[in-house]
Amino acid sequence: AVFLGMGTYRYVKGGFPGEDLPGVHEALPYLISNINYELGLPGSSEALVSMRGKRVVVLGGGDTGMDCNRTAVRQGAESVTCTYRRDEHNMPGSRRDYKNSKEEGVEFLFNCQPIEILGHGRVEGVKVVQTRLGAPGPRGRRLTENVPGSEQIIAADAVVVAFGFQPSPPPWFAEHDIALHPGGRVRVSAAAQRPFQTTHPKVFAGGDMVRGSDLVVTAVFEGREAARGVLDYLGLG
Repeated sequence: AVFLGMGTYRYVKGGFPGEDLPGVHEALPYLISNINYELGLPGSSEALVSMRGKRVVVLGGGDTGMDCNRTAVRQGAESVTCTYRRDEHNMPGSRRDYKNSKEEGVEFLFNCQPIEILGHGRVEGVKVVQTRLGAPGPRGRRLTENVPGSEQIIAADAVVVAFGFQPSPPPWFAEHDIALHPGGRVRVSAAAQRPFQTTHPKVFAGGDMVRGSDLVVTAVFEGREAARGVLDYLGLG
């Protein structure tokens, strides 16, 4: 039997102009550069992405976005603004980290969709538009609609894009009949006897590649549950 715990590492981009400007950072490399610096690893000082003295805009309201908010605060940012395209109730990030971010001075702009990153040779601001919740989408979650004429510009010296991560299943999944959901997540069984068994009976999977980006503790739980399924499959349960 084989267990797959390959995560989700395909960075989600916004698809709007200005994402390639200097001063725009992907969330994960930004956070890793800070961790390496705090650990004192060789070369970490040169690779550090520092927000000291900068007006920082974090795009995205998930757990990774909350990490970026609080990291920027600790690095001494002049200000940190976090935008999220839905309302506060629908924000996916941890309630605790959201509360702590607010306590530390992070400003949250809800119903706020970035449509362009502005700058001449470097980031100078983020153009956003106000949104409202519309009809439910295919997965039942209400989609957002842009409100015409509601554009505004948020001044920024640095932008961190934290829209999350998507699965990037390797091509050999198809060769071994490991079926996927339309978005690339691995399909697994919910049966009590063999939880997290894929459509290939010898292969089990868990964590972000099954559920989508989530917490480490969730992946640990699913790994343990999958182990129960593996034991049952091998006749050792």
